[in-house]
Amino acid sequence: MTHDVGTRHPTPPPAAAAERGIRWYLREATAPRHAAVDALGGSHSLDTPEGYRRFLRAHARALAPVEQALEAGGIAALLPDWPGRSRRAALAADLDGLDAPPPPPGPVSLPDGDAALLGAAYVLEGSRFGNGMLARQVGGALPRAYLAHRASWPDFLAVLEGRLADRALWPDAAAGALAAFDAFQAALSAEPCPPREPGIDAAHV
Repeated sequence: MTHDVGTRHPTPPPAAAAERGIRWYLREATAPRHAAVDALGGSHSLDTPEGYRRFLRAHARALAPVEQALEAGGIAALLPDWPGRSRRAALAADLDGLDAPPPPPGPVSLPDGDAALLGAAYVLEGSRFGNGMLARQVGGALPRAYLAHRASWPDFLAVLEGRLADRALWPDAAAGALAAFDAFQAALSAEPCPPREPGIDAAHV
């Protein structure tokens, strides 16, 4: 696994991104890691029970421990609506609906500080957009409480921008975001897809 950006000391993104605000700073600072995670997640087939089960198990390896680490760090004091944003119960319910036992949690190491917590929360909150699109790929009557889970992105951005108005905090936020992406990258790598059979259309895997 090649890391283009160090988790603890991320390379500052281009000045243009910083000028546009913390949201764009984090987007640029995490782009290589984000792309790596998307590539792993996109290899799962969501239109079959087995493929969907593997996808949810992979996410469960990271989501639950990341959320628990955020809670231990005090995220509820930073995001008052945190209980409505937590998704691990929805994910556990989907796995139960698929008769899939919960996987062991993967390792998570978030840097200390409020900025790092908000950076990690940025990764979780941003994933809702992609999950909404992925929900359309889920086959038949398979459960999709996790992918369909919703919370206000503008409300989160308001908190992010308000609490991280000081640009000196932005590298710490980026370190937290990268740590969250690391957790998902490790989780997806631990729950690989089986090799594709010859003749299967790549658009469906």
